Amino acid sequence: MRFYRRSFSVLAYLCFTLLLPQAHVPQAHASTSLAEFERKLATFDPAGRHFIKPLERKLPGLALTGSFSHWFDALTSDSDSIGFRDRDYRVLQAQSLLELAASYRFSPNLELTSINHLLYDLAYDINADNALYADASDTRFRRYNETKYIAREFYFAYRTTKFDAVLGKQQVAWGKMDGQFIDVINSMDLRESVQLESSDYENRRLPMWMANITYYFDNFSLNALWIPDFEANLNPIYGAPWSSPLLPPADQIARENSALLAGRSNAAGDRILATHKPAWNRFRDHQFALRLDVASGALTWGLIYYYAWERDPVPFVTGRFTDASGDHLIVEPSHERLHHFGITSDYAWVASNVPVIGTLPIVFRAEALYTRDAHFVDFLQQGTIRAGASGDAISQHDTVRAALAFEFAFPDKITVIFQPSFYYTFDWREGLGAGFGGAIGDEWNFIPVFFIERPVRRTRDRLKLNATISPYLSGPNKNYQGTKTKLVATYEFSQYIKGSLIYTDYSGGDRDDLFGQYHLWDNIGIEILYEF
Repeated sequence: MRFYRRSFSVLAYLCFTLLLPQAHVPQAHASTSLAEFERKLATFDPAGRHFIKPLERKLPGLALTGSFSHWFDALTSDSDSIGFRDRDYRVLQAQSLLELAASYRFSPNLELTSINHLLYDLAYDINADNALYADASDTRFRRYNETKYIAREFYFAYRTTKFDAVLGKQQVAWGKMDGQFIDVINSMDLRESVQLESSDYENRRLPMWMANITYYFDNFSLNALWIPDFEANLNPIYGAPWSSPLLPPADQIARENSALLAGRSNAAGDRILATHKPAWNRFRDHQFALRLDVASGALTWGLIYYYAWERDPVPFVTGRFTDASGDHLIVEPSHERLHHFGITSDYAWVASNVPVIGTLPIVFRAEALYTRDAHFVDFLQQGTIRAGASGDAISQHDTVRAALAFEFAFPDKITVIFQPSFYYTFDWREGLGAGFGGAIGDEWNFIPVFFIERPVRRTRDRLKLNATISPYLSGPNKNYQGTKTKLVATYEFSQYIKGSLIYTDYSGGDRDDLFGQYHLWDNIGIEILYEF
């Protein structure tokens, strides 16, 4: 443990030093050494020089790319017990991810692509024994060791000026917002819970086998997806760094309860049956999606429809039983059908003669998703069933989530984005849990996200500073569920390497609110990316 702390201190010192390359150094030889180090770093590309380029020269038509990423996040507060969590750990993640992508072009129109991931999270080794134990239930929390996770994407692509066909395992990104609105095709790896950022979606989406067909007309395009595959969300579970402190039982009990960790029981002692999942060999279980995009000058707009499955299984109550500890339920989880209807729009223009500023480029975006009959757990009904009433403790409600984004490009390369986001559950009532697309913990949620970024000119724009502030408002009960603030300093060491220093703060709200429950999860992180 002492070794890791010392390594982290050294790494943090190097990052702080390298992020300020223009600082004054009195000794001439120190300045010379730093300049020489920067020159060497600018051409540092061992994988590209010794692996990528030689292979590409030997195999014409082959294109290889890759990257190595390392993310290290550590809590800034002491290891205190919070709610049901025995938070005897400080490191939230120490993930290393190696990506290798290969594309082979058989002809100008036909290409085969393979993208592979190798991931390992040292957090499960660094922290105290038994501090984190989610990997005992799902090895993906520690490492990728199965073919379906390592072989991330694999597809053939046939492209012409009018027609695209992509067949195979892939991810489809339909949305452009901070947060997911119409970006609903793939399920997500949500291991980081509220810490997950839109910049991580590329690595956290769960690819599926599908046929992805697009036809381009003169002023519009039509995209159709046929998806025989299905992937459920990966959520934080007992023993994960971001497991909710609101989820009973306490860690001292959970880590010793094999039935609980295996998903055969819950904290109340209920019996959990095997989950009903869609099957690829049943055509009625396949998913389908359509997207129409229309361009009219600076304005583009689109309509989407997605006949999908719930990403998280719905826990239907199917019976009850009594044992020595009391009355319990029999729960049968099942993924259920959903109908998604969405709209999207983009409009770009330049405002002239703005006082003080002059010309101001502006981009306006809008995305909205309406979901029919999303499933919510009804905790009040669940209590009456436990006492002897009938029912399945599930309630169906339509939901809508929408966002507007206003992006401004100010002078000095300053970017400002204001994105008000809204979530709503129709016919909401007390006692409902969370459901797809709906508000969390209330009838409606409102998140006015504010983002600002600017480069530092004296570093030749290699250093960029940004801040994202996301207050979480809701009603009619909770009002304010806390604020998440993220501060990032990113330095581009070369065209191959960049590093970031990140501080994330959770403040405000009550202990049972979305952000409020994580008020002692403030953390500082380092991210290093090498692309080759």
